[in-house]
Amino acid sequence: MKKYNFIIITLVLSAFLACEHDEDKRPSGGAWNTGPLTGYSVTPINGGATITYDIPRDNDILYVMAEYERNGKIFTEKASVHKNELTIEGFNTTSPVKASLYKVNKQEQRSEPLEIEFEPLEGLITIAQNSLEMIPGFGGIVASWHNPGNTEFGVRLVVPDEQRPGELLTHEMYFSSTENDRRSFRGFEPEEKAFGVAFEDKWGNISDTTWLTTTPFFETMVPKPYADFRASIPYDNPTTLGGRDINTLWDNVVNTASHGWLTQPGAGNGLSMTIDLGQVVKLSRIVIHGYHINSVYGQANVTQFELWGSDKIDFARLSDRPYWLDETSVRNNAFSNDVANKLDPMAEIPAHTFKDDWQYLNWHAIPRFDRMVPPDPQGAANLATNGTEYEMPLDAKPVRYLRLFVREIAGVMPPAPNNYWSMGEFTAYGDNTVPQN
Repeated sequence: MKKYNFIIITLVLSAFLACEHDEDKRPSGGAWNTGPLTGYSVTPINGGATITYDIPRDNDILYVMAEYERNGKIFTEKASVHKNELTIEGFNTTSPVKASLYKVNKQEQRSEPLEIEFEPLEGLITIAQNSLEMIPGFGGIVASWHNPGNTEFGVRLVVPDEQRPGELLTHEMYFSSTENDRRSFRGFEPEEKAFGVAFEDKWGNISDTTWLTTTPFFETMVPKPYADFRASIPYDNPTTLGGRDINTLWDNVVNTASHGWLTQPGAGNGLSMTIDLGQVVKLSRIVIHGYHINSVYGQANVTQFELWGSDKIDFARLSDRPYWLDETSVRNNAFSNDVANKLDPMAEIPAHTFKDDWQYLNWHAIPRFDRMVPPDPQGAANLATNGTEYEMPLDAKPVRYLRLFVREIAGVMPPAPNNYWSMGEFTAYGDNTVPQN
């Protein structure tokens, strides 16, 4: 009897559990008898729209979804049930766009749709294309554009294929997410050529190609070695730490753990250096490698500096020490303990200094890929491998001597009072066919 009772109880429990299991496996999808989203508003944005709405008060809702068509394909966007807005983007048109918004429950059932229609503002790649400026540059062209949404897109440089008439070759694809960006496309001889630039976004939109036919400027690496002129210029830092001779800055040895030049730590040694390129050059750019390949932003690497240049030095001025002063270095007490030079850090800067006779070549800063949101470790790694490129003003006159003033060391500005800084390699590029004085 007990045996039969046990069998009956087992069968009843099995049937109950099976029913419960079937209840948990209700069919997904299908109709859901609930109303659409309410309290909504639509705000057009560049290439899309942002829709706000009242957060649904239903514990069974899993998320809110928008369904729409773009470029002939159906796309969906989802938003958490805890948010009251959803963004649709990726359009490169200002024509009306229709979209359906749904509440979706835990059984993947949709509510009644909220049908909306909006006209996107001008697409970001269209804005970039319309703002594009192209001018001849060293070894190619210089392109600049505006990207107000900081959206990542590709910038493609194309040129006619000389082997296949009517076809195009992609010379370079550059990726950018900067609001106002500028790119020098290089690698061409100083011969007339047609250059085309087009923009492509992550949604597959491609702009029209803008063309410029021009002749690039001649560019070459300024032959090394360069010359150390620090001992001749007052208030330059003439020190060297250990065996790190300054001539290692132009020996073409890069990407090592510890190769290059470092100053001797000690207050009062100055925050500037002067380099003789050995010939007059219309500079296009300089490239600086860090002392340590694995620490482009650390160690004692220069992370910001100002640069001046001149095609000649007035040697009669070398004895006029105040003429060579830099007010920023004085203000930052770079010479506070300079007993040898007997410099009063509060001394008045002369009305006429070297800056009135030399050419200003801009303030330069290393790109901080580590401070991007999110950080870009590959960008930082590329700086370590290739060095950091600093472009010179296109309208700058030819120079032979460069005077570099350190403004930030390893992210610290103003630099620490010990004036300890380093570089791994220094390379200059430009046109050295200009007249030599």
